[in-house]
Amino acid sequence: MTASRSDEKNRAECVRLSFEIYPRIRKLMYKSFDQIEPGLTRTQQIIVLTLSQSGMMSMSELAARISTSNEQATRAVSQLVDRGFIERMQNKFNRRVVNIKLTDSGKDYVKQAQKAALQIGASRFDMLNESELQEFCATLEMLAGVLDKVDPK
Repeated sequence: MTASRSDEKNRAECVRLSFEIYPRIRKLMYKSFDQIEPGLTRTQQIIVLTLSQSGMMSMSELAARISTSNEQATRAVSQLVDRGFIERMQNKFNRRVVNIKLTDSGKDYVKQAQKAALQIGASRFDMLNESELQEFCATLEMLAGVLDKVDPK
């Protein structure tokens, strides 16, 4: 089945908007992290966020989820283990597989980042009226649902 010209235009517009939104979202997120712990790399921040959403996972699953190499993920995780944010465990069924999860310190870090994001966002979202803020939240919920369909966790 071939896509119609209209479908192609819609897909192209989705890609264009995704490219427009991506750097803006990153900027807001990274400002939040930098307020509380400026020493973490962007990869480490993504790892902590991913684990906060997914719970325990293997190193291979993590690397695939954040679109990086196993080596890059291993280096970043090792530094997070040293900082006390992540814990490593042997998989019960396959000793060659290493599972990782956030420690209580890692979970606290994510909560602090969320608070910082709320503070940063509060001043920016003050520009929106109640209706616009509700529409923005509904749009983000819809976007999360669509992303779950096109890129399942």
